[in-house]
Order: sequence, then structure tokens, then C-alpha cells
Amino acid sequence: MERESPDFKEEQARKSRRRNKREPSARRAWLKKTIGGCLALVGGASYLRFESSWLETTLKTVALPTFPKDLKIRILHLSDLHFSNTVSIEDIDFALQKGLEKKPDLMMITGDFITDELTSEASRKFTDCLLKHTRQVRTFACLGNHDGGAWMKKRGGYESPERVKAMLQSANVKLLENSYQKISLPGQTLVLSGVGDYWSEACQPKLCLRPLPAKPPNSRETTILLCHNPDAKELLKGYQWDLMLSGHTHGGQFKIPFLDYAPFAPVMDRSMTEGLHDWEGRRIHVTRGVGNLYGIRLNCRPEISLLELVST
Repeated sequence: MERESPDFKEEQARKSRRRNKREPSARRAWLKKTIGGCLALVGGASYLRFESSWLETTLKTVALPTFPKDLKIRILHLSDLHFSNTVSIEDIDFALQKGLEKKPDLMMITGDFITDELTSEASRKFTDCLLKHTRQVRTFACLGNHDGGAWMKKRGGYESPERVKAMLQSANVKLLENSYQKISLPGQTLVLSGVGDYWSEACQPKLCLRPLPAKPPNSRETTILLCHNPDAKELLKGYQWDLMLSGHTHGGQFKIPFLDYAPFAPVMDRSMTEGLHDWEGRRIHVTRGVGNLYGIRLNCRPEISLLELVST
């Protein structure tokens, strides 16, 4: 006689046997996904650190209407060395060496030499490193927000940039802080101006730049302006300069691939996180910088920039 209802115990046993067959494969799938995710995280973190030291040399031609015809000068533009626990003396030494192999006529460094306060021994090593290279080429600089001042004081750093100033003086680097200097090169004279840091509220262009005239003169000397933060351009628009050299952005430091979007770029104008730009009849060059913060970069390699200045 057939049963009118299924045997409950037998049905439970069948379900248990099926579940036991499935569980090992489910555990294996979960384990594979977990291991894959961990490897992706480790690989991603390793790449971010690798890119932070994957130095790129770029060459750009900068045509200026004030520049004498048939002449050319080569400027090595560096920025954001950020000597720290994550950017070593060896990293900086290598970048300077690679840049000077291009035989520039001048070297310009646009601020953020350090990230935080340095020990006396670290300051000495950094000075020696800079001096080894500045003996080879005339070097000019401006200061950045990490080099000391109002902005850095609020974050536990140097309340003034005097420590960095002294280091640069010992390293044979001519600091242009709201000051200017005329230099002679074969066939031309350049005016080099530098302003204080924008975030530190030390940018005073009236001390080193001429007001922009209502009518441009027929001819004048070319003025190159060193300014750490490209956002300061709005403060500088009423003054006479031809090429502004900036850094500060690190190229965004973390740029989303394919979208060319840098969500953490520390500037208001995110159209100028790197490269050469035309602005208000002038040129602005923003280098991605040599160092970094936190030891990582994504889709914006550290950069040493060689600029060839020519006439239009």
C-alpha cells in the first residue's frame, strides 16, 4: 500500500545530502572571491606606491611673444620635492640628476621642499643634496604652503619659513619671495619674479611685479613668475608677467583613469592641475611635481619638466 504523505525524516535526509554536496563548492567559491579581493587590494596598493616613484621627464616648447627671435633657453622646472618619510633623499637626488642630464640653462623649483618639520640631520642631508646639483646650474625658487607660515602653523609645522629659507641659502638656491631679479643670458635679459605662498597669505605681487599697463609696450623684457599655487593667478592677473611656473597640485595625485578627473586636487580651478595653459594672454605651466603625500599616486606620475622658451 502506497504512502499517502511523504516520509518527513527521509525528505530531510535527502535535503541534507544535497546541501552537503553544495556546501564545499560554495565555500570554495567564497574563498576564491575573498583571496581574489585581497590580492587586488594588495596589488592596487603596490601599484599606487610604485607609480609614486615612476618618474617621467617631459619636454614642452613655450612660445612667448616677448622672447627674442632665433634664441632658445631651456628651463628645468621642478616642484613639490616633499622631502619626508615617504620621499627620500635618494628619490630627490635621482630626480635632480635626471633633470640636469638635459643640460638646462636655469633650474626653477616652485615650492614645497618639505612636507613637515625636519630634524637637524635631515636638514643637513637635504642641503647637501641640493648643493651638489645647484653647483651645476643657476637655481631659483619660491616657497610653498608646506615650507612654513600661516597655513602650516595651523597644522603643527613651522610657523615661519625661516628654517627652509636658511636651508636654501646654504644650498645656493636663490629664493624669490615677493622679490625679483634680472639675469643676463646670451642675447637677452630675463626678469625672474617670485611671490610668497597663496595659502599662507604671503603672496604680495605689488612688491615684485609691475602693474599691467593699459596699452602694451612695443617691446619689453620677458618676465617669468614663480608661484607655487596656480589658483593665485586671479590675484596676479593685474600685473605684468609672461610665463608663470607653478606646482602644488601633484597633478591631482589621484586621478580617476579614463575620466581625467582628479577629485582631491587642492585647487579651485581644476582645469589647471598639470601641463601648459594659455590664460589671459599669458602662459601658465603646472608641473605634477617630484614628490607626493602619503607615498601614493594614481594616473599622474611624478614629473621633471624641461621647458624650451622660444619666440612666437
